[in-house]
Amino acid sequence: MSRIQVTWVVRTRSGQVKGPYSTEAILRMIGEGVFSGQEMISKLPDGQWSQISKEPAFYDKLLEALEGVVDVDPKKVQKMEAETVIMKPPTSAGQTNSSTLPGGPTKESLAGIKVDQNQTRKVDIYSTPTQVPPASIPGSVSSNPSSNTNAKTAVIDLSNLRNMEKAQIVKTLKVPLVGLAVVILLGIWLLWDTGPSRGDKIHLLAPGPNKSQMADGDVKKKLNEALYAMEQDTFESYLDAQNRLVSIVEGSPQNLEVRGLLCVVYRELWPFAKQDAQDIKTINGVTQSTRAINVVSPFGRVCETVKLLTSGKFLEARSNIEATLDSSEPFSLIPILYAYKAELLEGDKDYNNAVPYFEKAAQLWDKWLHPQSMLGKLYLSQEKYNEAAQMFRAVLARNPKHREARILLGITDYRGFKKIDSAFGNLNTAMESKSMVTPSIEATGLQVLAEIYVDRNEKKKALELAQRAYAINPNNGELRQLVLRLGGSDKVSGGKAQTSELMFTGDQYMRQGDYLAAQAEFKAAFEADPKNGTAAVKAAKALWLLNQSFDAIDWLNKAIKAEPKLITAYVTQADYLSQRFDFIKATQVLTNAIRISPNNYEVLRGLALLEYRKNNMAGAVNYGMRALKAYDGDIDTYILLAKANGALALSIMPLNKKEIERKEAAAKDAIRFATKAVEIDGVNPEAQITYAKMLATTNGVDAGITYLNELIKRFSYTIDYRIALAEVYKSEDRYSQAKDIYEKVVEADVKNKKGWLGLGESYKALGLNDKSLKAFLQAAILDPTDGEALFQAGKLYLETSRYDEAINQFKRVQRLNANYPRTWFFIGKASFASGDLNGAAEAAKQEKKLNPNVADSYILAAEVFAARKQFTECAGEYSQAMKIRPQGADIYVKAAQCYRQSASLEVAEDMLSLAAARESGYAEIYREQGAIYEIRGDIRSAAQAYNKYLGLSPNAPDRAEIESKLNRLGN
Repeated sequence: MSRIQVTWVVRTRSGQVKGPYSTEAILRMIGEGVFSGQEMISKLPDGQWSQISKEPAFYDKLLEALEGVVDVDPKKVQKMEAETVIMKPPTSAGQTNSSTLPGGPTKESLAGIKVDQNQTRKVDIYSTPTQVPPASIPGSVSSNPSSNTNAKTAVIDLSNLRNMEKAQIVKTLKVPLVGLAVVILLGIWLLWDTGPSRGDKIHLLAPGPNKSQMADGDVKKKLNEALYAMEQDTFESYLDAQNRLVSIVEGSPQNLEVRGLLCVVYRELWPFAKQDAQDIKTINGVTQSTRAINVVSPFGRVCETVKLLTSGKFLEARSNIEATLDSSEPFSLIPILYAYKAELLEGDKDYNNAVPYFEKAAQLWDKWLHPQSMLGKLYLSQEKYNEAAQMFRAVLARNPKHREARILLGITDYRGFKKIDSAFGNLNTAMESKSMVTPSIEATGLQVLAEIYVDRNEKKKALELAQRAYAINPNNGELRQLVLRLGGSDKVSGGKAQTSELMFTGDQYMRQGDYLAAQAEFKAAFEADPKNGTAAVKAAKALWLLNQSFDAIDWLNKAIKAEPKLITAYVTQADYLSQRFDFIKATQVLTNAIRISPNNYEVLRGLALLEYRKNNMAGAVNYGMRALKAYDGDIDTYILLAKANGALALSIMPLNKKEIERKEAAAKDAIRFATKAVEIDGVNPEAQITYAKMLATTNGVDAGITYLNELIKRFSYTIDYRIALAEVYKSEDRYSQAKDIYEKVVEADVKNKKGWLGLGESYKALGLNDKSLKAFLQAAILDPTDGEALFQAGKLYLETSRYDEAINQFKRVQRLNANYPRTWFFIGKASFASGDLNGAAEAAKQEKKLNPNVADSYILAAEVFAARKQFTECAGEYSQAMKIRPQGADIYVKAAQCYRQSASLEVAEDMLSLAAARESGYAEIYREQGAIYEIRGDIRSAAQAYNKYLGLSPNAPDRAEIESKLNRLGN
């Protein structure tokens, strides 16, 4: 029997593809220095690309070549070229020009692609290329965009090898022997590693700087090639599509549809990506630049959806998807959003609703195999084996190299129908393939194949496969039992596949709201790969949602240490620290982040949020505007600017024209930014709530309430709108209605801390003190690290004159969080009310140290000085308080009292004039005026002032005393 001749094609580092060559020809060229070992090589007709140094047939020859530089013999090169033939590019059977992308309309009606800002050209992006090779690209991709995106693998170029520069060959061959030996040994190790998923994780390919404008014909050709690659729905084909789409973005940067497709490809490659700071930056960068072109474009929303999905924000992603689908605008990427919504519904175990969305996606883009494959997996999970098998066979009929579908079909045949031979054939074929699939699919396929070997009584082979599967997915209890039953060990070492599986499982738990299980998975992923900062960030987020704030902040420290350039870790940590009122540390964290990325919009937004929580609204607006300048498509920045401007408008006292204009401008900006946020994302809960509250401020509270009720009807699964409605009622002192809503919220979600706190405040306002205390304590149980619930309980004790209990509660808050604001102030108030002036004075002093820009501590100190008859000191404390908080007439009246009693009558009168300018109907002004006139001996004016006081406050508690004074004055 004659030996089958093996032929190869070689791709140089410049992207040229040469061949075919026999094995002997390749060996001769290596020996003569034509090839250095860095080139890519593939068997014909359908092999996978790999480095020559990783092919066992060429190891020895490469090692020989490394011993010294070999002079090239041009005659031999010519002879070798003569032995080769030019290969025609392969064509795919069944290719037609009828491929359509969905959205309902035909390709003619929706084929417009923006080439530049001012001109729209019709480009047929839906036709399948007539000469596009099946998606089979190398498993190792250069990180250099130009070398990947511009490599023309569609045509095998037979170039004269003599034209390779000898200098380049010599330079290559001068690589130190030891260094290249290490590379080759690494290649051998990779070859010996088990399973086709052995390769390292990839980095997503970010578009480079804009190049010269790509011609329309080139855009069309590359786009058709990219679409065809996407339709094949494999890791390798998406990698190919990524390269082509990136090159289009670089050559036609205004093309929004291509950008949307690139984001879709990023999402499909995400399970295989490192998911580190660089990959997050890539997705964020493309999303940011896409929305910067057109912030309301549906293509930008696709990118935003991908950004949310890859960051684990599934509820926000669903809202964004639904907002885009609700739009009546024709949109070519609609089937992708149908598929995404189906996946989210499946994650929520809403299988009945997920199926029609998958079916709709498959119907609208029938050549894209992804929704069919996902629908098959859904049927398999429900044990609907007939439907699952039908889906997988349909996928394989279109793409026989779809390894995932072949594995799943084998699983279906075995578990659903006990077709052992068919299952073995599919699984065995799939396991021999080098195509990459997700670790969970890989592990399950190996497990079933092991079970088949058990049925065949080949226990040794079964154990080998079971151990491979268990190494990939050690959390699988069935696999562990299978390994132990076969006499194997359940001790496994962490690996990249295991880390990926742990991350995937953690994301699933997060989606289901099982944060306890999620944090365990993310922690295990980080322990398996201590350089995976994303795993640490996700663990921190899960811990924060479990109200374990200290642990959450600690895990963010681990994330920063693991990946110092992971901006998300810095911004998240600063957010958590500021929520715990640790503003100094939060500032330090963001300062470190700004050094790493000086004009990063997330960091600038983080600084704006920090200032907002510090009650510095002017600073919040300043940083917010800087963040908006860096990226004007960030909805969170618009929401924050709306809130900050709204709070700023409320804080400004319109005493003069300038202040009136500032107040009006801030109010208009608040409405403008809130409206813009809703325009960008009409289903973002925080955006809608902010808009509703602004609507209540400008159009009346009932307008805001009506708007929120409509949102509750539209988004019944979002509890945030109910809490917002209760907050609006509470702000208008409509506590009974607020109470009813809060009661329903905590009934639906007993772990909703916000609901219990609001319910406690509503009960307190209604005089239901016992119920109020129980609600506050229930909130405290939910989050034992947060002092807010205990703080509210302390205030309740204070208001009910239980001063010792109040002080104890406030001190408990301090033990939980030494930075919690106003605890010393309320300790001082409780001490003052109980007659402990020394304790009150010390508490006021401590509050000043912690919060020097809060007026309450100065007011408390003034009251203590007044009680001690130290009126000069009292007046000084009130003066400090007025500098910090000038609004309100009461503080000026109190200051006037101290100035009067310290014999500074003129200053006292000035204080009363300022009080009257702010609130002329404030009764206390005129009682104090009466006292000043009485000291001056102006009996008539004193009597007029006292009478005005009684007129404005007919039920004044000191009415009898004032009437007695009037009698003495003869009035």
